[in-house]
Amino acid sequence: MKVLITGSTAQQASFRAAVRVPTFASMMAEALSRNGDEVDFVEPSFKYTKQYLSIYDVVLVGIAPPTSIAANKVYPAFAMAQRAKELGNLAIFIDAPEPFKIMASLKSVSTGASNLLKPFYEKRKEFKEFKSDETSRAEVFAFNEFLNSESWPITVYPSLPWSSHLSLLSSIPNLESDSLFGVNLDYQIIEDVKAHPKLGVQSDYWTVDYQKSKWTEQVSLTVRNEVKSVRSSPWADQNEIEERINNSIGTLISVHRSDEAWWSPFIAKSLALKKPVVTDWRYTNKLGPSWNLLASTVEELSPIQSQALAESQISSYQESIEGGRENLLKAIAKATSQVAFART
Repeated sequence: MKVLITGSTAQQASFRAAVRVPTFASMMAEALSRNGDEVDFVEPSFKYTKQYLSIYDVVLVGIAPPTSIAANKVYPAFAMAQRAKELGNLAIFIDAPEPFKIMASLKSVSTGASNLLKPFYEKRKEFKEFKSDETSRAEVFAFNEFLNSESWPITVYPSLPWSSHLSLLSSIPNLESDSLFGVNLDYQIIEDVKAHPKLGVQSDYWTVDYQKSKWTEQVSLTVRNEVKSVRSSPWADQNEIEERINNSIGTLISVHRSDEAWWSPFIAKSLALKKPVVTDWRYTNKLGPSWNLLASTVEELSPIQSQALAESQISSYQESIEGGRENLLKAIAKATSQVAFART
């Protein structure tokens, strides 16, 4: 199997981004490579012609709101996706929380309310080519219109043991349930954690994946200890992140709009370091009593009790994500079978 992976953001199209924090895209590339597939994980470019893309069984393109600040690679990514769609070998993936923003952004571009040619976007990758080349520009807008108005192809997203398709289907009505695949590859993070767990350490702070969320603000008011971001700066590398988590009480994992849960690489990283994870217990309680605690309760535990809690959590978590890699392989296989059908 020959697969190309690219996307609209740095997290979707760059191994360099994964040096600091594991990304869903890089983890998919690793999982497929371990499966024996030939994987090219590349920055998107208008230079990838239809003829070139035709050598791949699947072209897997990351989707983001085209008007988002983070979507700095969206022009060549959407053009490549349009070419793959025409070839019949396109599959897509979503990796960011609050996916409802995708449809709002697509519609804004489709109706002309947002102008992707305005100078505000001139720092984006290949903006000059997008602005000057009419054919490439037409491909970008054609793919935007496809996503806005038609049923989406095979779509992969990072799943959690306590999440389901339902919130995603309600956020993106163009998705179809039988073409949607939830994938969890957190076994890679657990295997790759470099730091040794610091056991028996009494800490005076929590780490959190998204400090500015409303949920985090609310939880911060219920605990005695300080709540710090897992990253001391946007440029913090994995060693720094692991050190900060390792010295903490545990990790808070935010929920988003309407208390929607979304995958975070810091769940597995914290558990691998034997630090408890706390998020919205209304979702996680299905994994057992160890996932049914409030942050205020966890911080009253002794270091030994806290370690035991994390060990119980990682046991149930690992059991619940078994088969995550197989879901990715099923998605790629289904996309490949559709390619074969389209080409007959």
